[in-house]
Amino acid sequence: YMGFKSMEDPLFKADQLMIRAQQLVASDKDLDAYTDAVDRWTRKCDAANVMAYTSSWGEANPGGGKSEVERYLAKSRKEVVESAEILMT
Repeated sequence: YMGFKSMEDPLFKADQLMIRAQQLVASDKDLDAYTDAVDRWTRKCDAANVMAYTSSWGEANPGGGKSEVERYLAKSRKEVVESAEILMT
């Protein structure tokens, strides 16, 4: 869970802010790169949240267990790290 779904979360509507900030990008070339980065960041955030949510059901699913929870959390963590790297571009 990355923290952008509730109004009290630090990243609440960050994707919408990034989209509105597009008008501040100087050139068309930079705008393409910026738009691509925002799209990639949004996809990574969504994937991280899905994996974190899915991990909460890992033990309850048939064939699940603590190892499944850990596997989903590891996938979520990977997406979070990659989303942070996108923000640094």
